[in-house]
Amino acid sequence: MKWDYKVISIDKLFQGGEDHDIAVSKDAAMARRSKVGHGLENTLNELGEESWELVALAGDFGIFKKPKN
Repeated sequence: MKWDYKVISIDKLFQGGEDHDIAVSKDAAMARRSKVGHGLENTLNELGEESWELVALAGDFGIFKKPKN
């Protein structure tokens, strides 16, 4: 089988993680992790709708593949 590949930066994968504030409380840290987690989940679902599958994380990049048409 032949594959198409897509490489996406970690910054783009983790939607909602744009702020770089340091969480000063446990509640703030949990809220930030939840927001970033939901952003990642949304990104993966969007790419999955297009048949992209995450196959690896390499440094600051996510590597996706899907069957070549």
